[in-house]
Amino acid sequence: MLGTSAVFGVVAVALGMVLTPGPNMMYLVSRSITQGRRAGIVSLGGVAVGFMVYLVAANLGLSVVFLAVPQLYVAVKPAGAGYLAWLAWKALKPGGASGATSRGSKRDAPPGLRA
Repeated sequence: MLGTSAVFGVVAVALGMVLTPGPNMMYLVSRSITQGRRAGIVSLGGVAVGFMVYLVAANLGLSVVFLAVPQLYVAVKPAGAGYLAWLAWKALKPGGASGATSRGSKRDAPPGLRA
């Protein structure tokens, strides 16, 4: 059975996902600006519930897979740790950059100036 600390952990992760910038944040801000604080708070609740459903479904799906194939869980743990170490090395090495930095993509010419 799930303990309260596990439930609070999932709630904390879902809240963190809701409050980070992205399409959901644009939705919440636009609702708050155009329809008021109450609509923004109701929208925040809806987005948070959606993330909770997503997190629970993902965790249940992974649990079923790892129970069916325990060796997969044993293989995923060091692979995940290695990936996190690789990301840390990329960010911390001399001259390194985090994964969130821009790579300098080309800009399109304005529509009237295209060849």
